[in-house]
Amino acid sequence: MAKIIIVEDEAIVAMATRMMLKNLEHEIVGNSATAEQAVTEIVEKDVDLVLMDIKLKGLMDGIQAAEEVRKNKNTPILFITGNSDAKTRQRILNISNAHMIQKPVMMEDLKLALHKLLN
Repeated sequence: MAKIIIVEDEAIVAMATRMMLKNLEHEIVGNSATAEQAVTEIVEKDVDLVLMDIKLKGLMDGIQAAEEVRKNKNTPILFITGNSDAKTRQRILNISNAHMIQKPVMMEDLKLALHKLLN
């Protein structure tokens, strides 16, 4: 069972993701709606993985938040996005220990990505 922080600004998406993670027997230890809040929470808590939306409310996006986290921790990050253009994919490739899946999140895609990042 992994300890996971969900970073998602859409409440319904966050709730659906939380339910999928619980069905996969993971523990949700935090939920942030902004990148700024997420960076603080991730750095302060002992987590096994961060599930990060890319487009977030606030001044930073999820990739910028991941770059900030990388200054302190190498916690695996699973990016979730509805936008998989070449520029976004390249920015994600520059983040170590990260993977991306598309929205809408399907249980099997989530399960495979978690397995990849946690093992």
